[in-house]
Amino acid sequence: MRREIDAVKKKLESFLVCADFSNDIPVLVVGTKVKNGINVINAFKGEEAEELYHKLSDKKGEKN
Repeated sequence: MRREIDAVKKKLESFLVCADFSNDIPVLVVGTKVKNGINVINAFKGEEAEELYHKLSDKKGEKN
């Protein structure tokens, strides 16, 4: 377990986040770019998607 944590600390990685609020149920998808597209890491829906979206997009100290 410790080896896995050390490996993550030494890794630089960028994430792509897609948020879709155009339907009844909001969706937020997290992924990474790979050679021929996107590797989806995780997806969230509903209230959890909205909360994560605000955590990622709101400036510190602001509440919407």
